[in-house]
Amino acid sequence: MAKSNKIKKSLIVSTIGLATFTALGCASQATQGKYVDGVHQVQAKGKKSQIVLEVTVEQGEIVDMKTKSHKETESLYLNAERLLPKIVKNNGHEGIDAVSGATYSSNGILKAVNDLPRSNGIQPKYVAVGAKDTLGDDDFKLKWSIQPKLGLLVGDYYYEEARFRQGHMGSMTIVTDSQDRNDVILAEFNESGRPNYYTRLYQDVPKRMSEYNFSMGKKKGTAWVQSALTMEKLMVEQNKLTFEPNPNHDPKLANKLKEPNRLKYLGIDIVAGASNSIQQSMIPLTAKIHHRIHTDGSSLKFYQLAEKVLDEKGQWTGITAMLRLVVDPGTKQIVKAHFDEIFADEKAQIQDASLKKFYRQSKYDSIHYSEPARIGFNVMVDALNVHLQSGGSLFDINDLPATGDTGNYAATGFTKRSSSWDLYLGQAEKLYHKMRQDGVIAQHKHPASK
Repeated sequence: MAKSNKIKKSLIVSTIGLATFTALGCASQATQGKYVDGVHQVQAKGKKSQIVLEVTVEQGEIVDMKTKSHKETESLYLNAERLLPKIVKNNGHEGIDAVSGATYSSNGILKAVNDLPRSNGIQPKYVAVGAKDTLGDDDFKLKWSIQPKLGLLVGDYYYEEARFRQGHMGSMTIVTDSQDRNDVILAEFNESGRPNYYTRLYQDVPKRMSEYNFSMGKKKGTAWVQSALTMEKLMVEQNKLTFEPNPNHDPKLANKLKEPNRLKYLGIDIVAGASNSIQQSMIPLTAKIHHRIHTDGSSLKFYQLAEKVLDEKGQWTGITAMLRLVVDPGTKQIVKAHFDEIFADEKAQIQDASLKKFYRQSKYDSIHYSEPARIGFNVMVDALNVHLQSGGSLFDINDLPATGDTGNYAATGFTKRSSSWDLYLGQAEKLYHKMRQDGVIAQHKHPASK
């Protein structure tokens, strides 16, 4: 019996050794990668649905990925789907954070990738991840600039506006060089929320320089204005105002990030932030302007002055004052006016601590900014526009709100004089001098001195 047991034990050791040697021998002759080669379908739960991915593996590495199906919120999934090229480059999901605002969809994608069959046969447990960017009020990671170009800007003026998609109001301003109509020197898109917008706070509110961008950024990981700024830069740098429709556009593929025929316009790959606004409003409005430029031209002239507001020591306060005037040289009358004070892009650049929270916003567009003169800043500016359109003087503005300390608080309320009027008058003087030089405006009288 003892001899028999020794023989069995010897056979077992030999067999194990042979198996080990055979496995090692095979491994030395085969390419060992992270994953099993082939085309794999993997899936995992997102926020609302199963996310199904098709992943191609060659020589153990991920070489391609695409979404086969999902029923997530489209705008959120489009942001989450940006993880796909990162996963391919990283050859796996490890170390990749979720996309802010699309955390559940992101984790659905990452968890599905975790289920790819591995060459070593081990299937690690998936651990959910959060977004790297924490978008709190005091730690907002998204970046963009709303600062206007400083100095004087003069050219031919074009403007179009129209409602689109449920009633949002899109508006497009284009200014071209007066000597070369193909030279675009300003492109600016804005949009106001529809009057029946589901969030009452943003009904009829302009999006460009308001709190809307921060609200959207926290929810979706991208701000509306970022896409608008990208398109504006393209238009100015390339003097490009028209975009060819994609003949292969398939609306059903709108959520397929890697499929070129999901694009409505050739070369316009803006899928986040303002994709609908760009495709349904900005591009069509700009096409109308392009047609006008090359048929009738413009009969209106545009004058803009943007200056940093300095303190008594010559330091920037973190506010940029901007006055825009549109004038009809034929009648020599002002047909449109807009004044605004735009806060710096970063909190640290704003001197007044009480105003830091309004960074990347303007006094006119901001919902929460309170004018110390005790009347809405937008009310003041809208009144100025009406005053000038009706033939009023640039300088005699004493009939406008908050130009003095007036009113009885108990009976009608009262206003204090707004310091913004002094900024406005200083810029109006400079633009008026330039417009008079150009011979495009009639004489404007200053108020009689007392």
